[in-house]
Amino acid sequence: MYKCAVLLVLVAMQGTLIWSTCDVCQSNGAACINQTSYNLCFGGSSPNTAQTFTCTDGLVCTDQPIICFQRSETPASCGDTDSCGQCAPNYTFACTSRSTFAFCFGATKPTNVTGSCPTDYFCDASTQEICVKKTTDDSIICHLDKPILL
Repeated sequence: MYKCAVLLVLVAMQGTLIWSTCDVCQSNGAACINQTSYNLCFGGSSPNTAQTFTCTDGLVCTDQPIICFQRSETPASCGDTDSCGQCAPNYTFACTSRSTFAFCFGATKPTNVTGSCPTDYFCDASTQEICVKKTTDDSIICHLDKPILL
């Protein structure tokens, strides 16, 4: 019965975006600030931002007991941030957060001309529409709540 319920939830989630949160203290005492960096919480509910740590190559920040874990075995708990602020592949725009974007106008770096997606839409750099309601297998999402500084 339990396996059927899990399978049903996984099927229902197909094509929807799973939000992950950055800068939140996790049970392992770390608050991932992007895919590979984190601050420690020292038993509190707020991360100590005085010192930032970075996982070594090939590892991502997770909510596992071992903070930095193999990218191929465990997803980053703060989501995919590798594509944030990247103009490729279309050089039209770059997603700067889940719901914001900056135009590239054919260049490799985003400009300071920015915009926001409507409520219930998110930025997908794999499309020409910029803001979409559902993900696809090819979606390129910036998993940040707040826009990156360009």
